[in-house]
Amino acid sequence: MSEPRKQRQIRATRHDTVLDACRDTALVIIDAQFIEMFDHCDAVLLDFAERAENNALQGRFFEAMNLLQRRRADIEHTFRVEINRGFERFARYGRLTDEDGGFSADGIELALIEPEDMEESVACENLTMRANASFFPDLYALAQRLAVVNGGLKLKDSEIPAGPHHLVRSFRRSLESLDVEVKIKVILYALFDRFVIRQLTKVYDELNRHLKEAGILPNLKPVPLRTDGGSAQRPRPTAAGDDKPTPKDASGAKAKTATAAHRTASPDGGHDDQPSLANELFGSILDLMAKRRPDGEARAALDLDAPSNPQLLSAISRIQSLSRADLGSAAGGTEAFAPDVEVDAAFLDRVKVTLADERRQIREQVDETDLSAVDSDLIDLIGMLFEYMLNDPILPNSAKALLSHLHTPYLKVALIDRRMLVDNRHPARHLLDQMIEAGSLWVEEGNPNRGIFPAMRRTVDRVLMEFDDDIALFDELLADFEAAVQEQRRRIETMEQRSQDTLRGRERLQVARQKTMRTVQELIGRRPLPDAVLAFLSGAWTDHLVFTSLREPEQGEGWQRAIAMAEKLVDLFDPRREAASAEAIGAVRDAIRAQTQTMDDVHRDTIEGLLALLDQPPAQWPRPTPGTPPTPDEAASPEAAHDAGLPPSEALAMDDEDENDDVSDEEKALLEELRQLRFGTWLELTPSDGGRPRHIKLSWMSPLTSTCMFVDRSGMQAEVKGLRELAQEILAGRARIVPPPKHPFIDRALMSIRKVLGGGDKGDAALPQTDRAP
Repeated sequence: MSEPRKQRQIRATRHDTVLDACRDTALVIIDAQFIEMFDHCDAVLLDFAERAENNALQGRFFEAMNLLQRRRADIEHTFRVEINRGFERFARYGRLTDEDGGFSADGIELALIEPEDMEESVACENLTMRANASFFPDLYALAQRLAVVNGGLKLKDSEIPAGPHHLVRSFRRSLESLDVEVKIKVILYALFDRFVIRQLTKVYDELNRHLKEAGILPNLKPVPLRTDGGSAQRPRPTAAGDDKPTPKDASGAKAKTATAAHRTASPDGGHDDQPSLANELFGSILDLMAKRRPDGEARAALDLDAPSNPQLLSAISRIQSLSRADLGSAAGGTEAFAPDVEVDAAFLDRVKVTLADERRQIREQVDETDLSAVDSDLIDLIGMLFEYMLNDPILPNSAKALLSHLHTPYLKVALIDRRMLVDNRHPARHLLDQMIEAGSLWVEEGNPNRGIFPAMRRTVDRVLMEFDDDIALFDELLADFEAAVQEQRRRIETMEQRSQDTLRGRERLQVARQKTMRTVQELIGRRPLPDAVLAFLSGAWTDHLVFTSLREPEQGEGWQRAIAMAEKLVDLFDPRREAASAEAIGAVRDAIRAQTQTMDDVHRDTIEGLLALLDQPPAQWPRPTPGTPPTPDEAASPEAAHDAGLPPSEALAMDDEDENDDVSDEEKALLEELRQLRFGTWLELTPSDGGRPRHIKLSWMSPLTSTCMFVDRSGMQAEVKGLRELAQEILAGRARIVPPPKHPFIDRALMSIRKVLGGGDKGDAALPQTDRAP
């Protein structure tokens, strides 16, 4: 045993008591929730059975209910055993050992997993990731304290006893003996999430309390919730209903939600220690807009709580009511989002004109003396914000046309609650950021009714039809849209994973075939062989070695046995040796017959021809014919790919730049950079005919062949390119890497607006769009 492990065991032994207390506490709380989950299983499955589309499906739900009743005790026992094992292994090794690792097999093996198994794995992974994000502060503190117990060994999320990863894995193992289809298991995982995983707050509070009372990091500072993609997550509610909108009070005034109340802190004296980027931008933009006025007067101090101008709001409401019916005819409307209508640049120009007309009509309906400079600037600023959105090079035109309908409602939001342009946690601001980001990722230009577009359209429709003056509506809309985004992300990740697995399997097959052909080529090259032997080794036996290589490594027993048999066969025809004995020939013949019994009929004639040859006396064997099998380069050809079951369009690209002398220094440098590309990087491909550029995402890169797989917005495989081919396209200007955005949409827009205003342009600014990834 290594010295560090000994030290960890000594330290863990000193903490046996507190670890036992943690284990017992976790088992008591989790077991109670686990029992409650099972108490609800019958009712849930019965509800699914009653809504089943046919009798057969209904019968499967009833069978699952009966099976669960019979197997419940075994499942509960296995679940408890797995939790206990996790704590025992932590006490022994200081972490959950490797066999307690991920839910899926090694990446190369994933191609061989059944779709049902992968669907279960995806459900487990999604459940775990959500839980890790939700309980991040508690898990962080627990990991830090457990690292003291195990002697300083840093723990990953998957190595924390009683962590989400440990519990989900334990539940999956408890279901291994349950013979039901994967749809039933997915329902069980949803119940496990609701009754066990979401109730883990008390578990982690108690575990951290035990460790603190044992003197382990009692003064550890708490950490905030982890953010996803730069957007702040809301704090976990401390009591039931804390995160729900507050009802209207008796006077009819609309109360703000708990989250909205949190957002009312003013930047100058509020809850945040430092002003946000948006606050700085907003203030500087208003200063620049004030300087651009003819009188050049400085703006007054911005009062975020100043009452809204009733006359102005009334004018906006009139325009808003008209736009609900008339904006469609003026700028294409909702019917323009049908798949058979192209939303082109001319259409977007008409949208810009329509939005400018709206702002002009609003000003005309308000007495100029009643329109404050700040309100006038806000009208212009919202106009520039939507102009920036319409100039976005990544957001599909159909999404731009849809989101343009939010121009007037968002103008009203900005006038009712000026914090929208100051606080990036404002629900209306966050919603627009989210919709533009989601639209950039998951709206297909040619088929907008797929992907996230329907959810975006529902959200826009609700804003147009329901928003009057209640900002709290945006909290509800944001929650609904975020749920739709999570569901869309889950579907895309599942599709992308399947695309990766398919290509991994194809690559593995092709690499195995190439390696096998090299081995067979070396065997055949030793000496001339009869045609029957050449045909057998380069055909039937090559396929046998390929599939043996797929099942086990080359050093495996099956591979070694197959190679040894081939060597004995070749040695029978060594002219330097005496004629082989009947016993040696019989042994080779029997070995071939035994190892080829399970082969399909495709190679039956070749096998029978070889066996017939070996049945003859050596003196009657035909004269050997010199020959070699296909070379490794030929094995990578489209013809060989077709023989291996690969369509020529999907044959793997082999990275052979090291074998060529014509690679320029510029290309070599670019290849090194491309090898460091992160998965998820977006590229823009420009067709050679000058058509519309398309955006694809790097999903996977083979460490063996440098083959890159790219997916489209739906997660489907879009391109398979070798690394050198990609480098050549970049150097030729047919492809470029699109950098990821550093800030949410509105932050980017405000920075661009400030840049344009600071440049002294007196006319309408044509707002630039910085390059960014979708």
